[in-house]
Amino acid sequence: MWFGSFFLRTLWLSLVVALFWLPVLVIFGYGVFFLFEIFQNEPIALGMIIILTLQPVMVLLAIFAIRGGMMALNVTRGTELHSLGKIVFRISRFNLPLMWTVTTLFGLGTTITGLRLMNSEFITDFQRAKEIDSMRDIARFFDVLGEFPVSMLGGWLFGACIAFALLGVSVASASAMAAVKPPNHHTIWGIASQFINLFLLSMVLIMLPFGWSVMTLGMDATMSDVMALDRMIYYGGVGYFTWATCGLAAGAALAYSLTLAKEKVEYQEMMDAIAGSTTEGPDLKSLRESRMKK
Repeated sequence: MWFGSFFLRTLWLSLVVALFWLPVLVIFGYGVFFLFEIFQNEPIALGMIIILTLQPVMVLLAIFAIRGGMMALNVTRGTELHSLGKIVFRISRFNLPLMWTVTTLFGLGTTITGLRLMNSEFITDFQRAKEIDSMRDIARFFDVLGEFPVSMLGGWLFGACIAFALLGVSVASASAMAAVKPPNHHTIWGIASQFINLFLLSMVLIMLPFGWSVMTLGMDATMSDVMALDRMIYYGGVGYFTWATCGLAAGAALAYSLTLAKEKVEYQEMMDAIAGSTTEGPDLKSLRESRMKK
């Protein structure tokens, strides 16, 4: 499918995904708020809970978002709740590590190269700040993180775009298996399918706004400068990030439906070719009868 058509269909589908996903997001948000209320006087326990549950919760939210798009496209059945845990484990075991690997390779490579070209002292300061022995060292560590150039985040986001394009359909195929009478997709099904469309979609939704933000703030802007922005800008950023997530989920769902349709067409063509070769074969009975008549 041409990217223009893919993009327009994704924009429309993202609104449907938002209607499906935002109530789920509100429920999860209330659960997080309730968790903070319970453990507000136990920061260590709260930190451990966040570390242990952050990744599974993020994967679960991604599954719900993608499934919203697939249900709107009628390429999956209703959700089977007892299958969600298995699908979360499957994505966390295979898809997510690959996505983190691709993102980290691009992120670290561009960050180290960019900081060296800028003659920045951030790497040296960061290595010193990692040696934490007291609360003062923790404060110094966060001060050093605040000096990280915002423009260096571009490599990490570009790596995330590559990872999404490579594994977006594969994650969607795993999400489709959390359904009543699920399809039987193997682990690597859909890898790199619809790569161009998903890559361009992620570039438009992520990299273009990021580039515009960097140009607005200035190439020498740091994370501390971002933290000093007006609160309304934060709210706008959160709103856009939420919609962009719905857009990426809609893109993954649409790419899955296109890949599924393509696979069905190829399977039908293969079956037609087999049936054609069978009917076009020699009629042994007729040949035998004609030879007996001679």
